[in-house]
Amino acid sequence: MLKIVIALIIVMIIYPHLAFAQPQIFTTLRGGVNAIIWDGKWSFLQEWKPTSEDILKFDDGNELAIKTGHDRENLYVFLDFVTENQFKKFSDSGVVCMVSNKTTELSPQKDDYCFFIALGHNSPLTFQGGGYLGLTNYFMKIENDPSLIAIGGISDEHDRYSSIPHASYEFKIPIKVVGSSDVYGFYVAVYDAQTSKTYSWPQNISNQSFPEIPPPSKWGELISPDKSLPEFPYPVITILFATMITIYLSRRHICFN
Repeated sequence: MLKIVIALIIVMIIYPHLAFAQPQIFTTLRGGVNAIIWDGKWSFLQEWKPTSEDILKFDDGNELAIKTGHDRENLYVFLDFVTENQFKKFSDSGVVCMVSNKTTELSPQKDDYCFFIALGHNSPLTFQGGGYLGLTNYFMKIENDPSLIAIGGISDEHDRYSSIPHASYEFKIPIKVVGSSDVYGFYVAVYDAQTSKTYSWPQNISNQSFPEIPPPSKWGELISPDKSLPEFPYPVITILFATMITIYLSRRHICFN
C-alpha cells in the first residue's frame, strides 16, 4: 500500500495535469513551419496537417476545428470555424489565451496573455492580465512582440474540412512572451457577429459576451506530452523523488526490525 501511495504522489508531482479533471488539448512538435503561408486560411494540403487536431461540435450544429503545434520557439494555432458561412469582415474574430503558470485566480494576472485578431485583419492585439479595470476584464493592451503573427481569413477549396468559404484564423505566438512550460492554461474562442455568439474551448464555460474572457481558472490545459516544450524543474523532481525513496526505505527498514 505504501508503494502505491508513493507512486501516486510522484505522479501527481511530475504530472499534475493527470491528477485533476481538466479539459485538455495535446499539442505536438511540428516541422515545415517555414512553409506556412500567413494568409488566415489553410492554403495547401500539408500546411496544417502536421499539427494536432481537436474538433468541437456545438449543440446548435456549429463546428470548430483547433489545430496546434510548436517548434520549441513558437506555438502555432489554427482556428477553423468550419460552419460559419455568413461571416462579417472586421467584426468576426478569434482569440487565443495562454498562461504558463495555471492558477485558481478569479482575475487574470500579469502572466496571463490573450492574442486577438479580427476577420480580414493582419494586425493582432496583445492583452496582458493584471489590469485594474473590471470593464476590461482586468486585461490591458500591450505592445505586440515583433515575432507575433495573427491573421483572420476566409477559407477556399484547399481547406480540409469544408470547401464552402468560412472564417479561419492563424496564429504564431512566441513562447518567449508567455514563458516555457509543458503544460499551459489555454483558452481559444471565435466570435460570430451575425448571431452575436461566442464558440470557445473549453466549451460552455462562460455566458459573457465577446471579447470578454472567462477567468483563467476556467481555462483548459494545453499539454506537450513528450515534453518537447520543456520547463518543469527536473532538479526539483530528482530531489523529491530521492526524498520519497529515502522515506520509503527508512519505513521498510523499521518494519523489518
